[in-house]
Amino acid sequence: MRRPWIVPVLIGFAVVGAMLIRTAEDEDPPPSLEEIVTAEGLATRIPSGWVVSDVFPFEFVPPGGAQAFDLWSVATACPLDGCGARSLDEWIALADLLPTFESVREADADTLFDLVTEEFDDARVLRARTETSGQLVFVAAFADGAETYVACSVRVAVGSDQGLADAIVDVCRSTEPVR
Repeated sequence: MRRPWIVPVLIGFAVVGAMLIRTAEDEDPPPSLEEIVTAEGLATRIPSGWVVSDVFPFEFVPPGGAQAFDLWSVATACPLDGCGARSLDEWIALADLLPTFESVREADADTLFDLVTEEFDDARVLRARTETSGQLVFVAAFADGAETYVACSVRVAVGSDQGLADAIVDVCRSTEPVR
């Protein structure tokens, strides 16, 4: 007894199986982060194994300088007119004028590409790419009544963990001063 439908069904299973395997291989696991308290007194997270840079106590780099471009930064900052308690609405109104973003917008147009702004209820994000396709993400996170805002950034080289570019947004929004 001949069953002509068996071969097409088996081919269909093979195609679906191959697609599932390929899709699973394309997904990167989320980056590994560890909890720390910065020298400034911020409870935050940094990429696992990264260390404080030799330049600033709020910057973190891979151990041994694995990728010279890679940099993770978490600090508090003030607007150009100085620190002062502001409502969340006031912080959001100031967001585009903050030093966190001004330096990016002033950068050479030949160096940064694909500038994209994302807006959240409590934060602003500016994403950019370098001419070599490295990623840069700048985040300003706000709290109602705070005198400062949390300024975060990450630079990720092409060969590094690209998931860090997305992780910095959640990390910055959840960073809080230690009470």
